[in-house]
Amino acid sequence: MRNQKGFTLIELLIVIVIIGILAAVAIPRFQGVSDKAKIGAAKAELATIKNLLGMYQAENDTSAYPATGDITSMATLQTILSPYGMIPAAAEAAWAFNTYARATEDTFVLTGKANDRTRTVINVTPTVITP
Repeated sequence: MRNQKGFTLIELLIVIVIIGILAAVAIPRFQGVSDKAKIGAAKAELATIKNLLGMYQAENDTSAYPATGDITSMATLQTILSPYGMIPAAAEAAWAFNTYARATEDTFVLTGKANDRTRTVINVTPTVITP
């Protein structure tokens, strides 16, 4: 008789299959939570920018938001809003600038894309932030 020590090949394969099934279930759930966190961070940063745009409007001589052509990138957004407060450094990590448009003097739409897997589009208006 042989002295049997260790696991058989079948036992090892069963363990590997079980680990694979657990990973297949857990990884998508984790990614979903991670994406929600990234979208939440982007919305928080955009809320700060929305408030800075409100300060710009309150202190502007014409009481208007910046014109559509004035904000064409994150750099121009930072330049225009710098007298009213700093855009957090984490903002560029949380979302990417997409578009800015002033519909009337009293309203604007700022669109950014969250840095999640699907690049969720987030729209910011003076009253609402929607993903």
